[in-house]
Amino acid sequence: MVLRFVSVALLLICWGSMANAPSKPKVEITIESDIYHYAQAIIQDKPIASITQFKHKTVQRDVVEFILIQQALLLGGLELEFDFKLGNYDARNILLLEKGLLLMSFDSVWLSQANSMSDSVYISEPVITKGQYMAGLFTKAGNEVANKVAQQLNLHDVSIVSSHDWPVDWQTLQMLKPKSLLHESDWISMAKMVSRGWVDVMLIPFNTSFPFEYTGEGYHLVAVPNVKVALNDSRHFLVSKKHPLGKQTFTALQKGLAILKARGQIEKAYTDAGFLNPLVKDWPVIEAH
Repeated sequence: MVLRFVSVALLLICWGSMANAPSKPKVEITIESDIYHYAQAIIQDKPIASITQFKHKTVQRDVVEFILIQQALLLGGLELEFDFKLGNYDARNILLLEKGLLLMSFDSVWLSQANSMSDSVYISEPVITKGQYMAGLFTKAGNEVANKVAQQLNLHDVSIVSSHDWPVDWQTLQMLKPKSLLHESDWISMAKMVSRGWVDVMLIPFNTSFPFEYTGEGYHLVAVPNVKVALNDSRHFLVSKKHPLGKQTFTALQKGLAILKARGQIEKAYTDAGFLNPLVKDWPVIEAH
């Protein structure tokens, strides 16, 4: 009888502990649909903290960062439950961060842009340092005008599509004086415009293997060989100062990023993705001055 009483008491204590256990805060994160789905192809059913290999046909910088930022938070001691809302949020996310309606951006931001928002956001240590970011010029296969860029090492004869929501890209391209520079806010729309030959080229980070290609529904792009474009700024994650979880999230993020950096995992992830790419190390650079 005593044993039975003790067993029941222990069971009640366990139930009580479970009931009182703190639940993970649930946070809504807005994310580009394609990036979310590309990331799931890498994550599959694996715990996010266990992922160390990023070599995959769909991997790109944004996908790497989607995973790295979650790993950093866990290493920093913060567990959050994310409710991902998919759509075209590239431009809107900045406004949501500034208003405190979005806790953090899963896509890194240029420091020059982040500094203009410093009253509203915390700025992480750089995940990409100044001088590391080299982009490829991607075009429709067989575009002879685009392929001459490597010989001329300038953009004066080509049309380019980009977005003025990406200030470093836009300002760099303006300084390089292409034949024309068109604005489009949606990345996939840009890719389709280039793939259909309406515009000559767009800037995209290199991926894992040569020949560098990007293929999706309605587009197929190839890199112009033997040329790259320097985008001279660092990139950082942003956390909203106005969000209730902002301060503790930023503290955890900084701690976790320092651990990932010390382990070499940030550089390895970007290298696996082809973003930091030894295959283009000796390619000539077009650089704005």
